[in-house]
Amino acid sequence: MEINVRIALEKDLEEIIAIYNQAIKTKMSVAYIDELSMEDRREWFHEHKKDKYPILLAENTNMVLGWTSISPYRKGREALAKTVEVSYFVHNDFKQKGIGSRLLAEMLKKAKGLGYETIFAIILDKNIGSEKLLEKNNFEKWGVLPEVAEIDGIKMSHVYYGIKL
Repeated sequence: MEINVRIALEKDLEEIIAIYNQAIKTKMSVAYIDELSMEDRREWFHEHKKDKYPILLAENTNMVLGWTSISPYRKGREALAKTVEVSYFVHNDFKQKGIGSRLLAEMLKKAKGLGYETIFAIILDKNIGSEKLLEKNNFEKWGVLPEVAEIDGIKMSHVYYGIKL
């Protein structure tokens, strides 16, 4: 499958949100419980400037297959300016086709080029797919916040994975 990775544009926001909402519905991929709207994510999108906190999109024949972004860690704390959090989501119909790995590899290169030194991902412990993806891409488990999340009565831990660039 031919995959093109590019910077996300505002016109992509609807598809970005649709893929994110798929993850919310799994009840094990993100800590949101309710689906998000355009208004919920518009500010988030505009905070992700391509020269500082880019959002990358994977597409095939103009269909969005997945996306990844980096965000500041502990926004406003200057001592942490070279550390970012990575997030990534793949459309349900295109999982386990190498899209997550491609997006993550592209974002690691992009982040290094922007001068970041440390990237981490925070996942729920029930998200085995993300755990495998991160470990396959040389992320290491750096910490666990035990049972800090609860969705539909199920307690989950936040697991921190990190990598030095």
